[in-house]
Amino acid sequence: MIMTDGRPPVEIVGVRFLNARPLLAGLEAGVGAPFPYRFETAEPSACADRLASSDALAALVPVAALPGIPEATALPSLGVVARAEVRSVLLIARTPLSRVRTLAAHTASRTSVVLARLMLAERWGARPRVVPGRPPVSAMLEGADAAVLIGDPALAAHGRTGLHEVDLAAAWVEWTGLPFVFAVWGIRTGAPEGLDGLLERSYECAVAHWSELVPVWARAHGVSEEETRAYLGETLAYRLGEREREAVHLFLRRGAAAGLLPPFREVWRAA
Repeated sequence: MIMTDGRPPVEIVGVRFLNARPLLAGLEAGVGAPFPYRFETAEPSACADRLASSDALAALVPVAALPGIPEATALPSLGVVARAEVRSVLLIARTPLSRVRTLAAHTASRTSVVLARLMLAERWGARPRVVPGRPPVSAMLEGADAAVLIGDPALAAHGRTGLHEVDLAAAWVEWTGLPFVFAVWGIRTGAPEGLDGLLERSYECAVAHWSELVPVWARAHGVSEEETRAYLGETLAYRLGEREREAVHLFLRRGAAAGLLPPFREVWRAA
């Protein structure tokens, strides 16, 4: 959406995977805001890069990207949350997990790769070398013992590889007793007043039009309506509470302690 009132539009970028669609519904529909804005989508890592470079003032970013963007803080009320098995964030291995020496990291991901490395080290004593890779998983595993696969490609591969598959969200919940937050809205310092409210209204638009939007999302991502409805409405959640914010702090602290993330800092926007 671009309003022609003479002001340059605020750039907002969201993740293009199915799991993010409820957070983006109002932005895609062009809901009103007290400022002009332009919305588009990208892979998670590209969202983080655009926020870090100030090319976007708001972006749905992997949680692991936040400590490295000191000019940005996270909206404390919304995110992509898993409280159990999620099926779209997988560690897939062709060797026993304790023997993983090389890990192919889906280049779209940041948070999931850090989570996989934490899990491999803490639960299976493996500290693999990380190499970049892109789906399909068969190509990723040509030169690696294991691969991290996320988003729509992970949903398509889940249960079909014949290899060791670890649902990383479920592994985190089992390990910590807390949910896992994969992505949040990062907002740069200097963003206009009303941006937080726009992002809230975007999700509220999804809630209000859920039955109409599920078939649209299903077709767009090549997933059945039944699976889409269950995945977005039951498997995932989008409201953050104290436990979710605590889980983000725990992940960032453990990632920093393991040398996988920058030093811990407070990431939440002040109320």
